Amino acid sequence: MADLIKRIQSRLSRKSISISKQDLTSEIAALGYSPQALEEDEIDTITQLLLDKHQNTELAVSEPEEITAAPSDEHHASATNLTAISNQQKEQLISVQAQSLGIKLDESEITDISQTVSDSFTDFVSAVETINSSIKDYAQSKFDEVEQKIDKSNNNLRDYIDKRTTSLQRKSLEGATTTKEVLEQKSSNLKSFSKRLAAAFRTQ
Repeated sequence: MADLIKRIQSRLSRKSISISKQDLTSEIAALGYSPQALEEDEIDTITQLLLDKHQNTELAVSEPEEITAAPSDEHHASATNLTAISNQQKEQLISVQAQSLGIKLDESEITDISQTVSDSFTDFVSAVETINSSIKDYAQSKFDEVEQKIDKSNNNLRDYIDKRTTSLQRKSLEGATTTKEVLEQKSSNLKSFSKRLAAAFRTQ
């Protein structure tokens, strides 16, 4: 673990971005990764995310806008402190955060979620938290959609079983009634035959 963090620290240092090991560990955790269980294939992704974050921050610091903040301009002054992220950065963050949450998204789903996320944030951690919330909301809507389909399917199955059961009960009742009528008719015919036979013997 320590070697992987050191490698990330070294890569950032080559881009003139100096972060202490302790701060780097905290930032990796904020991205949704476990600093104690980093994987080899996660180094590139984490490095790129941190580069995007700190390079954007340095750009904002090196090119400040000159603003004369009057009391009526407080909202405008605070807006200039926002950190902007591109659509590509948003989609990359969404992909990374979804994986860390155990949620599998395809490209179209990532694009759908990115369209619900703002293009600017007060800081990088705020961006991660907002994206996590958007992913969870999207996943919840999908779960609700699947649940509704299951409920509809179950209701259709119950209706089908009820209709078939009613049909079978009706046919069974009709069959029992028909059988009773046939037996009663045969019994009546047998009695009539017996009477005629007895009468024939008496006349002999």
